[in-house]
Amino acid sequence: MLASRLGVGFLVAAGCMILTLERSAGVEVALALINMTIVAMASWRFRTVGRWTTVGLAAAGWSAAQLVGGGEPHGEIPREALAWHVGLRLAALASVAATVGAGRAAVRRLLRTEDALALSLLHERDSARRDRLTRLWNSRYLHEALEGEIYRCRRYARPFGLLVVDLDGFKAVNDTAGHEAGDRVLQAVGRVIRENCRATDIPARLGGDEFAVILPEASRLTVPRYALKLVDLVGALSFPPGQPRVTASVGAIAFERAPESVEAALGAADDAMYAAKREGKNRVVVHEASGS
Repeated sequence: MLASRLGVGFLVAAGCMILTLERSAGVEVALALINMTIVAMASWRFRTVGRWTTVGLAAAGWSAAQLVGGGEPHGEIPREALAWHVGLRLAALASVAATVGAGRAAVRRLLRTEDALALSLLHERDSARRDRLTRLWNSRYLHEALEGEIYRCRRYARPFGLLVVDLDGFKAVNDTAGHEAGDRVLQAVGRVIRENCRATDIPARLGGDEFAVILPEASRLTVPRYALKLVDLVGALSFPPGQPRVTASVGAIAFERAPESVEAALGAADDAMYAAKREGKNRVVVHEASGS
């Protein structure tokens, strides 16, 4: 785009100068600006080899055009001075090429810097939404995503599911094997949840040993199925000998009508999870949703 604008500018300037100068001077100015335009456009578009090849060809063509068709007698420029004239033209075109090339390089550096900054900002934004230990989404992002799902459910009647997962026996791991062992348990459970989610699902760590998963477009049939699978996967995890066994109690709920709020949705799933705890743990309790 910039090269095209430079080209138009040079050609317009050439036209204006030709109208105000004598014929011989006008032809020389036109040749100069046309060749400078070609070199400028090539210097913006091409890399080093193409740029300097264009400079050499333009300088040769410029000199040949003046000698053959510039409207001046062939003998006006002595042959011994021809190298001097070619050198001057080559220097002028090289100056244009160097200037435009430097501008192109500066623009590319600026664009690379902006790209790097944008990637850095995206990384920082993503890090601020991730749980440091498990790399699942954090509670803050879960609330934002849940607001979006509630809006979609209310506005477009799109169903979604919500699971709240609490680990059974996790406190015993911390008490007997230490907090590092507890962290490894959380990482293992987080990996199981993440690797068994769909690309559209939103797995998060609410805090401590409690997790949640938003299941967009999930029906009242698929939500319990996924919750049962999650209980089985957590129960099948292997840990060092002597470490207390960890299982999962899951509260599951499928929303076909939008809940009143994020708090209401989480509260309903949380109630179902505590019901699973009361019924013996290591199981799923499905809550019947009521919405607005």
